[in-house]
Amino acid sequence: MGKIKKDFMLKEVRRIAFCAIGLAVCVLILLRYAPKLASCQPLLLLGIAAIVALAALRSVLLAHSAMRNLTDNDIYWLEKEYTASHPVYKVWQGEIHLMQRFIVCRSRGRLLFIPMDKIERVERRFDRTDMGKIPFAKFILDTNQSITIGFSSRHAEESEAVFAWLAERLGKEKAAR
Repeated sequence: MGKIKKDFMLKEVRRIAFCAIGLAVCVLILLRYAPKLASCQPLLLLGIAAIVALAALRSVLLAHSAMRNLTDNDIYWLEKEYTASHPVYKVWQGEIHLMQRFIVCRSRGRLLFIPMDKIERVERRFDRTDMGKIPFAKFILDTNQSITIGFSSRHAEESEAVFAWLAERLGKEKAAR
């Protein structure tokens, strides 16, 4: 479980660092073209630090709550399967790990564990944007919970591979297209 948490936190720190750099560049450009705001520079930089800290705290809390819901048996199988070779695909702000008993997903600052035996069905849907259609998967579990995972517009073709894998593992009737 330590490897999963470590991988999640490293990738989240990297994602948050890129966002912080982008935000800092925007603030510096603002300060460059609005010199009257120079007196507020310490507050703006402190605001960036606060936003980054809150984003990191949110990721830690969401990962902790996801892990808290796992049983000892789940943890055993996750540790065993995560270190073994398994397919990994890109999703929106993260990746999805397709394993024998679980799907582990890092998406939008969340760490998700989806047990394969709890999946009732998976629906393939699309969001329409200016760039076209962006696919996403809606996992409906037997606990009446639904989990939505979006795919990146740059990696939309990877959704095909994920749905093919799901159709093979779950059956075509459970992996609706």
